[in-house]
Amino acid sequence: MTEFAIVYEKGEVSDGDLKRIASFLNKMDIGCKLYPESSILCKNGFVFFEDFRADYVCVIGSDKIVLKTLLGLSNSEVPIISLYGRKSRGFFAIAGVDSFPDVVREIVSGNFVLDERIRLCAKVGDVILPSALNELAIFSRESGSIIRYTLYIDGEIVWRDVSDGVIIATPTGSTAYALSAGGPIVKDVDAFVIVSVNSLVPTHKPIVTSSDRVIYVGDLIKNENVIVVDGQIRRTIDSDTITVYRSKYKAKFLKINMENILDLDTRLSKRIGFKKPYLPLEGLPPSAKLVYKILEYEGPLNRMELISRSGLPSRTVDYALNLLLSKGVIVRKQVDKDARMSTYSIL
Repeated sequence: MTEFAIVYEKGEVSDGDLKRIASFLNKMDIGCKLYPESSILCKNGFVFFEDFRADYVCVIGSDKIVLKTLLGLSNSEVPIISLYGRKSRGFFAIAGVDSFPDVVREIVSGNFVLDERIRLCAKVGDVILPSALNELAIFSRESGSIIRYTLYIDGEIVWRDVSDGVIIATPTGSTAYALSAGGPIVKDVDAFVIVSVNSLVPTHKPIVTSSDRVIYVGDLIKNENVIVVDGQIRRTIDSDTITVYRSKYKAKFLKINMENILDLDTRLSKRIGFKKPYLPLEGLPPSAKLVYKILEYEGPLNRMELISRSGLPSRTVDYALNLLLSKGVIVRKQVDKDARMSTYSIL
């Protein structure tokens, strides 16, 4: 029997959603096991599932839960499909939770391709950390402090650096943290990106190198720095050298006919009397569309975060938010009874 694992983020699915998913899979004669985010355990810098088995994994929620799931399945290549839930959308999601039955039918019929993405591993001393899909980031344990290290590629020294930190990213991660630190976007090539974060040496620009290379970050002071894996694992570096290399396990995402799914989303939206959120954006100024896209990709943000990420003047952001609120495509939620800390999110 085919087995589906459903990994979901708190608040992204209702009890009714989960009952409908389980009932549908039962009718399809497909095994089903539900894994709330709390079942992904973190211990001593490792992420793992207890009693996990599945032929396919459906992750419902934000990109954070996708990354966390992959860390928990570090030594596995079980295919994953990502759906967005009731509160947020991520880069990996191809459709919403309401599309689950039709997505599964496509998978069972074999109407999919596998999008294989490389992952990278870090060895700290004798410990091998879980494979990262996006990036490994090395920073000082003490906030606001710089780090000193020597970068080697295949044993050859590249530079000695003094900076806020260093990021080593995959092509998938090149559009995430590494990009925000000034790195390039890498597409259609198996390569690693190395980005020095706010280096004090102006000639230290981002490096793109083959994923066949082995990267060493050496001359670190033991126990003064941390390594962060995909933003989910934070571990003190108790060694003077970190070895980074391509994992033998890839992340495999199921891709199905996107056009059909988008059409399906439209039909489902009409069925429940809800318009697709981006349709009312027609005719709005570019500033409003930019603010909407930022909320779509990054999830709920407050006003100051939107100003920072958009680069728009505060008055322009306020105008865009008012337009989007009036159109009913975003909502405002008050945080901790402080109106100044209200967050905005798409419906």
